[in-house]
Amino acid sequence: MSLTLRFLGSPQIQRTGVALPLPRTRKAVSLLALLALNAGRSVDRKFLADTLWPESESTVGATNLRQALAILRRTLGPDADLLIAEGYQALRLELSGSDVFCDVLALDSALQSGDTEAAKALYTGPFLEGFTDDWILAEREKRAAAITALLSPPSTATKLPAFLTPFLGRSVEKTKLRELLQREGVRLVSVLGMGGLGKTRLALEVAAESGEAVFVDLSLLPATTTAPRLWQAIAEALELATLTETAVSEALQASPTLLLLDNAEHMIETAARVVQALLSRCPKAKALVTSREPLQLPGEVLFRLQPLQSDEAVALFVQRAGLAQPGIDLPEDALRSLCQKLEGLPLALELAAARLRVMQIEELEARLTDRFRLLRSDQRRVNRHQTLQATLDGSWEQLSPAEKRALAALSTLVGSWPRALAQEIAFAPNTEELEVLDVLTRLVDKSWLRVSSGSYSLLETLREFLTPHQLPEDRTRLVAFAQTALPWKRRQESQVAWLERLTLHRDNLRVALHYAPFEIALTLARELGDAFVIQGRTAEGIALYETLVPQVSSDHPQRASLLYFWALLEQARNDAPKAGALLQESRQLCEQQGDMRLLIRVLGNLGINARLQQDYLGARALYLETLQLLKSTQQGSLSATLIRLGVIEHDLGNLDAARNSLSQAITANRQHVNEIGLAIALSKLGFVERDAKNAERAQALWQEALPLCRNLGYRHEQGNVALALSRLLTDPDEATALRTEARDAFTAIGDTEGLARLNLPVVSW
Repeated sequence: MSLTLRFLGSPQIQRTGVALPLPRTRKAVSLLALLALNAGRSVDRKFLADTLWPESESTVGATNLRQALAILRRTLGPDADLLIAEGYQALRLELSGSDVFCDVLALDSALQSGDTEAAKALYTGPFLEGFTDDWILAEREKRAAAITALLSPPSTATKLPAFLTPFLGRSVEKTKLRELLQREGVRLVSVLGMGGLGKTRLALEVAAESGEAVFVDLSLLPATTTAPRLWQAIAEALELATLTETAVSEALQASPTLLLLDNAEHMIETAARVVQALLSRCPKAKALVTSREPLQLPGEVLFRLQPLQSDEAVALFVQRAGLAQPGIDLPEDALRSLCQKLEGLPLALELAAARLRVMQIEELEARLTDRFRLLRSDQRRVNRHQTLQATLDGSWEQLSPAEKRALAALSTLVGSWPRALAQEIAFAPNTEELEVLDVLTRLVDKSWLRVSSGSYSLLETLREFLTPHQLPEDRTRLVAFAQTALPWKRRQESQVAWLERLTLHRDNLRVALHYAPFEIALTLARELGDAFVIQGRTAEGIALYETLVPQVSSDHPQRASLLYFWALLEQARNDAPKAGALLQESRQLCEQQGDMRLLIRVLGNLGINARLQQDYLGARALYLETLQLLKSTQQGSLSATLIRLGVIEHDLGNLDAARNSLSQAITANRQHVNEIGLAIALSKLGFVERDAKNAERAQALWQEALPLCRNLGYRHEQGNVALALSRLLTDPDEATALRTEARDAFTAIGDTEGLARLNLPVVSW
């Protein structure tokens, strides 16, 4: 066979028995596999892009698909003609009639025909082993389950409870958990998560496919249960005549049984002792435990269960709603909005769906502000899951006083936060870092906090539950943190470090502003002004200033600054008349109060406003006035005004004058290590050199400016530079990547004008 495609186990491509280098990106390998599964059929390009890049916008996904396809064609070389483009809409991998072998297609054929020996020989490992995309996991599970059913018929010894409702979703988690239990050397897996997350259902689904499995519901036993009583419960589940530790050990020594212990959190120490003893005596046995915290045993593998993904949450809600109200019609927008607010928690989704017997979905969503009274059941269900409140109350009571205090304080925070912020908000000053780490680790282990890449977070449902436990000092500490974190410490840190800090704490600085007393809130709003502009947070900033400024008296010392920053944001959304009125009022206040430093900034932006209204000569006059004031008062750097003067000279066609001003600005910004000013000056001078037909110089300037813009998060200028640079480069792949970067930058800040420029014709040099 001339070409061999292997996707079972580690992927391989061979030609006449010789291995070829794999495509240089995993996505290109995934694309080949996805087309192979649909060999001979037309596959829509949008389907391919959405499957391979589910988190990307459609335009980005289409670009990524074109790049992956180009890589794949280069890899296949003389066999690239097997990839057939059907217009601009579809692709087809044509394997019929060609000298090609594909192992996964051969396996599917053997499974369909029931050829056990062929299937056994062909199945050399999981589909695309080592790849973790959701669609791959689903395909992997489908074939693994088929192989298991074909080669290992289910045992009649399984002793598991049945449910009245179908199991929905969790296909990825189910595959990963089953693979864990099948892995050599893994004998104890604990499925961890908060109450009502669906740990029991998932564990039972996996256990049902494992062969011999025994289920013990520990929630039926009290917290005071002793080890002998737990051994007795296991013996009862095994239906042994003698209900002792010895009898259980003898029964499980010879058979590869999976012991499923459900809801171990309230008797964690007893469960740990029994599981450790059982696994040490019964080498063929394995244990699967569901709990809100780990057993803390050697060799224990932790499988942390997360809330349902969006589509899975919707599917579960629709199914349960159909049981509560057969034939119910649920509007798509309202349905998705409700499921998002329920955060993918299966218990919350089921309790909410039951309410549809007497409520409309819109009313149900509106009343989620009181979710703990709303989400209760009148059905006959296990008592611990009768209400969402009762489920969380049980977990809360198992915490120590120190854990409760820290958790309540942390509930003032939103989004995700680093450990340093948690220490500042939730712990007394001078608390040792190791003590902080211990408490946070226990809260993660007990399924209250989530941790990812060193940052912690809480579900909104848990935050709402914890709010009544907060103390006033918790919010005071958050406000005090904001007062320290917001200002730019010019002599101690770079602008990049400052902006990174604001980005890291963005959500919680917003919360602090809400909690802060009025005068402190005004100071925080002023300190946020430059960040709003640089990071493109236009709508957020305008909403804040529209709320605060009307409450500030005309003689208040903060009013001029707030008006100034409000005006900058109005300029950003191209409302020059509104910005001009705000700037003029700010100018009058600065002159009355003798605030020369702010007046200089106001005059400069009045020049920008004049330029927005195409009054270029008026803008230049204002910039020159600003420059003169800067030199006479020495109240600030000349660089910003030099940049603006250079831009206006460029507008007027005075390229030499523009080059002179911008070159001075670059020099000044390098001397003062002003990254923002340097990025802007380099960018603007690049456009001057472009119009002067000096493409090589323009490219060099933009290539220096672009990394600065990225690091600063200055999306507007990043988009401008990336787009301009893409039109100079000759490498089509690099140009495409830059245009994608420009599109992403403009999209992030809602820059419609920038997005429109993406479609303008390319200038030839």
